[in-house]
Amino acid sequence: MKNENKITVCEVDDSRSKNEEILWTTNKKEIRPSLKNITQIIYLCQALSFLFGITAIVGVIINYIKRAEVKGTWLESHFNWQIRTFWFGFLFSIVGWGLMFVLIGFLILAVNLVWVLFRIIKGWLLLCEEKPIKSSTTLI
Repeated sequence: MKNENKITVCEVDDSRSKNEEILWTTNKKEIRPSLKNITQIIYLCQALSFLFGITAIVGVIINYIKRAEVKGTWLESHFNWQIRTFWFGFLFSIVGWGLMFVLIGFLILAVNLVWVLFRIIKGWLLLCEEKPIKSSTTLI
């Protein structure tokens, strides 16, 4: 049985720096190590958004700018996960704030907080293990 999540490290050809390692997915699409670092920075932006809300917007802008570069790699699932986390978190925040006057908004905001934290932690842990998110289109 073929392992789709397996990553192998290949030697660098002469046109690249001798110190640089190139990661390849099983479909041989090249992944620059900097793309993994960018993905980590986006998770950090999402986590920091609880202190500085603007960082979530910065993170999703980076997602959209770099999205084409990760297409067809295991990092694509992380980008989809991060984008969905931002937009659904934003939507539930708006609904929660709008319903605070009937008190149900506080519950919606609390659930949203836990949900966003869960997605950041789950995604970041899978990224550290260099694994894709198997169901990046689901809410959990």
